[in-house]
Amino acid sequence: MAKRKPSINQNAKAKFIKVICKNCGAENVLFSRATIRVRCPACNEIQTVPKGGKCKLINCKVKEELI
Repeated sequence: MAKRKPSINQNAKAKFIKVICKNCGAENVLFSRATIRVRCPACNEIQTVPKGGKCKLINCKVKEELI
């Protein structure tokens, strides 16, 4: 039998997202299923809180979804 090549899952539920901080306007790249609190690198404000699956966005808005 021929060996199967590993494939990349094109239908992944988790993505990287680029967000903009509502306080200072700094951009940050986050994982949509982050398991820790993520802070803004510029103003140190909390941007995400883990919620047992997808993280909840706080004080930021999504600019674009990355692959």
